[in-house]
Amino acid sequence: MIRISVIVVCFVIALCLGFLLQPAIHAHYLLTELETLRVSHSTFEDAERLARKIGAKPTGYTTCDRSYCEWHKKIGNSLIPHWWRGSGEAFQVSFAVKDSVVTSKNVGYRNRPFLSFFGELGGAGELGPHAESKLVTIGGQRNAEFPYYEVKVCMKPEASAEDRKRYSSFNFRCFWRYKGCKDARELLPALGSDVWTPIS
Repeated sequence: MIRISVIVVCFVIALCLGFLLQPAIHAHYLLTELETLRVSHSTFEDAERLARKIGAKPTGYTTCDRSYCEWHKKIGNSLIPHWWRGSGEAFQVSFAVKDSVVTSKNVGYRNRPFLSFFGELGGAGELGPHAESKLVTIGGQRNAEFPYYEVKVCMKPEASAEDRKRYSSFNFRCFWRYKGCKDARELLPALGSDVWTPIS
């Protein structure tokens, strides 16, 4: 009888752990699959194949064809009880094709109201007016109410694999830890404190 009780308790614990960890595992899977697309090299067919594999849907703002299409896939931990997860986490990947070639890949990781963003874009002009000479552009926003409100990382396809790995090393523990992560700094901890603009 005791042995059966121990087995039941272990099963319940394993079930709860699996329930808590599932969103983090799913987010890691989406990020890994997104890396199979190469900006400025992968084709419309490659993007369409990935969309089917991960269940991404076209945004719906325009018709989806080789001239232009953008897909997105979003997950979250809303099924975890609110008293444990707090405001909750959301993770989204998106990718776009223009003229039959993949032109961008984006990742957004949010813990309301905080946001961490990673993007790889094909056109230097898309990174901002001062980013043409930079392979990686980083910016962090803060204010008196939220010291670490938002961080954005944009990079060109020519950026190194080391930079790409570093700046997409999201803290997926935010999905399952008690009350989640408290700000954007914890969502993407690989960044140094110098990326945050002074509080005005």
